[in-house]
Amino acid sequence: MRGMNREGAETFLRLLAEAQMRDQLAPDPPPWAGEPGAGQVKLHVVGQALTAVQAIDRETVEDVLADYDLAVSLRRLHDPGAGPAPHPAPTGFRGPRPARGGRGTGSPGSAAGPPPVHDPDDGAADRFAPIGLTVPFHEGGLSGELYLMSFAQTGAGARLTVLWGQPALSPGQGLGLQQAALFPVGLFTVTDDQGSAYELDFTRADGPAWVSQITLRPAPADGVRWLEVAARPGPAVRVPLNSGSGPPGGRPAGGAPEISPATLSAGELLLVMLAEDLLRLVAQYTMAVRPEVRASTPSVLQARGAVLGAIIAGLEAVDALPAGSPIPGRLAALCAILGIGGHQIAAPPADDLPEPWLSLLTYYQRRKPDAAQVRDGFAAVAAALPELDGIRLALVGLHNAQGSTVMHVLARGLQRDDRIGPHGINLDFPLSLWLRDSGGRWHATRPGGWHPADSEHLIGLTLAPPLPRSTAWVEVVASGRSGDVRARLPLRWGSPS
Repeated sequence: MRGMNREGAETFLRLLAEAQMRDQLAPDPPPWAGEPGAGQVKLHVVGQALTAVQAIDRETVEDVLADYDLAVSLRRLHDPGAGPAPHPAPTGFRGPRPARGGRGTGSPGSAAGPPPVHDPDDGAADRFAPIGLTVPFHEGGLSGELYLMSFAQTGAGARLTVLWGQPALSPGQGLGLQQAALFPVGLFTVTDDQGSAYELDFTRADGPAWVSQITLRPAPADGVRWLEVAARPGPAVRVPLNSGSGPPGGRPAGGAPEISPATLSAGELLLVMLAEDLLRLVAQYTMAVRPEVRASTPSVLQARGAVLGAIIAGLEAVDALPAGSPIPGRLAALCAILGIGGHQIAAPPADDLPEPWLSLLTYYQRRKPDAAQVRDGFAAVAAALPELDGIRLALVGLHNAQGSTVMHVLARGLQRDDRIGPHGINLDFPLSLWLRDSGGRWHATRPGGWHPADSEHLIGLTLAPPLPRSTAWVEVVASGRSGDVRARLPLRWGSPS
C-alpha cells in the first residue's frame, strides 16, 4: 500500500463541509442530511476518523469545523430562506492550508507497515498461574472473602489479581459503607516455600467494584514453587506458581497459541473497530431482522451508521483504505441486517460476515426479554499471548457480577493518552479481541476500567453477551494490523459465598 496522502485530508474534509452545508440549507433537504446540526456532527466524526489514522491533526479539524459553523451562520443570517449559493466555495471557507506532511511521510501506526507478531518466548522469564482459591477474613465485626484469581510476575513486578466480596457487618457495627469498602490489607500475609515473607501493596483498579491488585515486594525468586496466603486467624491457602499454568513463559494450558499473519491498513482496522462498536450497541437493544420491523431500529444505531459512508470515502481519499478491501462491503451488510439506512456506503453488501459478528447478532436477535442473568462468580485463568503490534497481553482473571462479565488483562506496550476515535471508540487499545466459549458462542469485548502500574496496565474488558458459568473453556482471539493470535484456555470457576 502506498504512503498516506495527508495533502488530501483537509481538502476532503472541506469539500465534505461544503456538501453538508448545501444539503442542510436546501429548501427540500435530502433524507441523508439529517436533523439540523447533523452536518456538524458528521464533520466532527469524519475528522476524528482521519485523525485516528494520522492523516490530519486535531487543530486542522477544529479549523474546518469553525469555518463550517461560521459559513452556515452567515448564510442563514443574510438569506434565511434561500438555497445554497451557486459558487462551490461558500463564504467563510478557506482553501486547504499547506500540508504538514506530504504523501509518503508515514508515521508509526499510520500507513506504514504494521509491526510483526512475535513469539512469546522473548518473555520466558514471566510467570503466570491461575489460582481459583478463596481466603476468608475477619476483623472485629467486619468479615468477607478474598478470591484469588491469578498470580502474574513480569518485569514490572509480581502481583496477585484478586476479587473480594463486599464485607458483611455485624449487627450494631458503626462502620459506614465507605469505611467498609476499605480493604483490610494489613490482615493478610504472604510467605513462600523458602520461608520468606513479602510486603504487600494493595491497589484498587478503576473498573468494576472489588477487583484489585496486591503487589508483592520483592518479587519471588525463580526457584519459589508456591506461596501461602493467609488472613489471621484463619488457615493459609497454598498457591502453586507453576501448577496448571502451562509451560514456562506463561503459555496457555490449552496448547500453544496459533499465529496468523495479516496486513491490515490503519483504515481497515479503524473500520473493524467501528463495526464492533455497532455490534456492542446491539447488546443494548432487542433487534429484529424481519423487514417489517426494521423501522424500529434505535436512533443511536441509525446515527452511528449514517456517517459510515463518509468515513470510508475519507479513508479512501487519504489512501488509508486499499482498493478492493472487503471491510466496507461487510459494513454495508451489517447496516442492512440492522435496518440502518442512509449510510451511503458505496460498496455492495458482502455475503461473508465474520463468524463472531454473526454469532453475536444471532444471540441478541433471538434472545428472550426475560432471560435469566448469569450467576455471579469468578474464574481463574492466567496466560500470556504473543506480542501483537507491539502489545503484549496476559489474561489474569474473569468474573461475573450483576449480570455482566469482565475479563481482566495485563497489557504492556500501550500508551494511555486518552485518544478517542469516532463514536468514542478507544484508540489507546488498538486491538480487536473476541472470546468463543465452550458452547460455540462468540463474545465481543470493550475496554472498561484501566489502572496504570509502571509499564503495564490492568484493563477490564466487558463481554457482550456475558459468559455463562457453565463455560468450561474459552478461545481468545486477538487481532491487530499485523496478524491474529488464538489461544484456548481452561476456566476454573469459583463462587462468592
